[in-house]
Amino acid sequence: MSVLRRATTWEISESEDSDHDLKSELNRDESCQKETTDSRGEPEALRSQEKPINLPSSPDKSDPRVALSAPEASGGSPSPARKRRSREEIEEARLKAKERKEERERQRAARAREKEERRREQQRRREAAETLKSLRPENCIKSLTVCVEPALLQHDGSDILLDTLAMLEWRFSVESQRLSRSITWTRDLPQVGRSRLTQKDVEEVCLLFEDSSFSELVLVYLQLYKNISVVFVESWQDITDHVCAVTKALSKRPFKLMTERTELPFCVDGSWAGGARVGRDGSGLRDVWVRQIQQLNRVSPAVAAAVAEAFPSPRLLLQAYQNSGSEAEKKSMLAGLSVKTEGKERRVGPDISARMYRSLTAENPQLVLD
Repeated sequence: MSVLRRATTWEISESEDSDHDLKSELNRDESCQKETTDSRGEPEALRSQEKPINLPSSPDKSDPRVALSAPEASGGSPSPARKRRSREEIEEARLKAKERKEERERQRAARAREKEERRREQQRRREAAETLKSLRPENCIKSLTVCVEPALLQHDGSDILLDTLAMLEWRFSVESQRLSRSITWTRDLPQVGRSRLTQKDVEEVCLLFEDSSFSELVLVYLQLYKNISVVFVESWQDITDHVCAVTKALSKRPFKLMTERTELPFCVDGSWAGGARVGRDGSGLRDVWVRQIQQLNRVSPAVAAAVAEAFPSPRLLLQAYQNSGSEAEKKSMLAGLSVKTEGKERRVGPDISARMYRSLTAENPQLVLD
């Protein structure tokens, strides 16, 4: 009589687990055999049947077929191994780095030289502008000093001279001179790059004589043989007027000498060198026209401004010439224009008017305008 016995739970689970492990191991071996047969073309399955199969109770973690591979990083392909450079490559790289450094040094030195040259050019232009500004009559007269000999102040009425100089705010001094009863002038010369000034004696000397027969003989001799001008005055007011006129003339001399020495007397260092700026709307054309007129010899800025005021453009002046009648009328067209300078009114004059006419209408390039 057979007796049925209920199997315990642990016996059933252990047998099922062992069967499941055996089946999974057999399936894994079959898949490996198929892969080997497909890749090599040999019947690996037949050879594997001849070998005994050792089924482990649990899968070995060291077996590459069982071990799970780590997931690959999604960051991209790994960097290749760094290649070691040879000694020649290291030396070549060092030389290239040295050349690049030297090139940067040369470029830096070139930029420094250009910057220094620009600074010196700006300094030179600034000094030239300051020199030109100091030579203009309105500034040059401030550097003149009228030196009066003390013997002149012993005469009655000599205080008129000192009072007039003080009223005009001109510098003057009372000091001994080499020539008695004389008046001289000194000019302060600015030293470029220095703070102090140096004085220079002006060649002009005003010497006063009393009326006598001897003095008349001396004055005639000086006029004939020494090219010395003589002015006869009757009062200290006349002497004062003459001294003031000479002082003004001396203040204008440096600027005139500088303009006459240049090839283009109208174009000296300063505002002329920069030219006149002309906008798209035509602003600035009048300044160009004024400077064109001022290029003519002995044409002052005031005269050029007066002509430009009457005829704002060269075309208008040419049209006026065409509408005029005779040649003489064309030459004298600008002669009557009024010129205002230092509160005084004067005229352009026939000489400048004729010169303007020849400069705009003459067809001979070799024609001398003066």
